[in-house]
Order: sequence, then structure tokens, then C-alpha cells
Amino acid sequence: MSSKWELLEEWLFENEITRFTVFDVAEAFEIEVAEASGLIQGYLRAQRQEGSNTLFVLKREGRTRSAVWSCGQRQVDARMIGGTLFEDVAVKVQRAFAPDLRRLAARNPKAAKYAEQKIVSVVDGALVVLANAVDALGE
Repeated sequence: MSSKWELLEEWLFENEITRFTVFDVAEAFEIEVAEASGLIQGYLRAQRQEGSNTLFVLKREGRTRSAVWSCGQRQVDARMIGGTLFEDVAVKVQRAFAPDLRRLAARNPKAAKYAEQKIVSVVDGALVVLANAVDALGE
């Protein structure tokens, strides 16, 4: 019996799929989108394990349900993974600060504006360093 990630790999291989969305997987397997997302996440777990034997390297463009997944192992694919890392870090950092900023704004809007500007400045600076590091790896 095949594991979930192997089912996805079989579908990718047999249908020569190179780009897909979670909706494509849901339709192909006649399952809910949440379950299709689980298939993709299962594949990613298998792909990331030490000694992995997955046939493909999945990478994504975009975030959440709007993400477009593709299979590849070229240098340009590695650059795409770096770009996704950059985007993920930016979103996660902003989300980490958002609840505190909302509370600060409720208590003191002037302080919240200052804090938000400071966070944006730090994040932008840190992300420039991250982006440069990611770009340098590809050269």
C-alpha cells in the first residue's frame, strides 16, 4: 500500500505534471482541498527527510491556497526556493508583531505608529540582508 506522498508522486509522474495547485490535486483525487493540502505537505516531509528517495523536488510560488507548486531540480529552481524563503520570513515576522501592534495602538496610537515604523525599518533591513545572502548562494 502506498503512502500519501507516494500517491501524489505517482500522479505527478504518470501524468507528467510539472505545475499544479492544491485545487488540481483535490480534483484529480476527488478529495477536499484540505486533504489535498495534506498530500502536498506529506510529500514535502518525505522530500525533506535525510536520505529521501522522492523522485521530485517540489517548490512553491506564492503562499497559502493560491500557491502554485512545481517540480524541478535545476539551479533556477533553487533560486525560486530562496525567493519563497524571503517571502515566508517577511510574512511571518509581520504576523509575529501584528497582535502587539494592535494592542499598542489601542492603548497609545502614537506609540503604535512609531513601533510599526521601527519594525518595518528593521524587517526591511534584515530582509535585504537575507535576500542578498540567498542571491549570493545561487552564483
